[in-house]
Formats: sequence, structure tokens, C-alpha cells
Amino acid sequence: GDFVLEYEFKLGELGNSGCALRAPMKGDPAFDGLELQMADFRYNTNAKPSELTGGLYRAVAPTKQVYKPTEWNKYRIMLKGPKVEVELNGEKILNMSLDDETKTVKRHDNTDAPPLKDRPRKGHIGFQNLSRGDAPVEIRNARIRELN
Repeated sequence: GDFVLEYEFKLGELGNSGCALRAPMKGDPAFDGLELQMADFRYNTNAKPSELTGGLYRAVAPTKQVYKPTEWNKYRIMLKGPKVEVELNGEKILNMSLDDETKTVKRHDNTDAPPLKDRPRKGHIGFQNLSRGDAPVEIRNARIRELN
């Protein structure tokens, strides 16, 4: 539920991945939990800002884009109750409350997903790999600390 997760990741030129946060065991983590995006803009040159690195997928865009293509990048993610803070490469790119996010977002089949305020406050963490070609996601130095 409440934790700090840190890890480093590297994507190839057509890299696309995500980190599932507070995700249920069934359903789509991006829409039934939270998904923090990790995607090189070349994977989808038509992507919206919330679909690029640092965004909560299709819901909230990062305040700035500090992703370094094809290099090691470092995330620090803190979730405590409704509070979400994300740092990428030492710069804060998200600082928000899920309680303030009341709009629905569209799933891939164009149906409505719950707004972030209604997403689970506890669940699983996972890594995704949707990269194309010879561009798998690499993850290293992952560590998590529970918060009381």
C-alpha cells in the first residue's frame, strides 16, 4: 500500500514498459491499478504526454520530460495513501493526490476505466515489457521500503 520504490531502467530506441503499482491480480494494471510509464517516444511518436515516461498511463502527465533515451534512468516512487511523488533522474516530475483525479480515462477498447481517485490503495507491483524489436527493457537495483 504505502511504500518507496527505487530502481533503474534502460530502454532501447523502441522501448516501452511500465511499472504496475497497487495493481490487482486480475484485470489490466494500467486501468485497474496504476501504471507508471516507461516509454521511448520513438515507440509511439503520437503518444500523449501521459503515455510517455513519467506519466500515470493515460491519466496524468509528468510536469517535465527528463527521460534519457537509451541510457540508464532512475525512478524514485513514493505512494502514501492518496499521495504520489515520482522523481526521475533526481528531478521531481509528479507530486499529486489521487483524490484530486476525478476524470475517467479510456481503456484500449474505448470503455471507461475508473478515475484515479477510485483505484486501489493496496496491490501488487510489477514490470511490463512491450518493447519492439531488439529493445527489451532492462531493470536493475530495484528496492522497496514499506512506509508506516
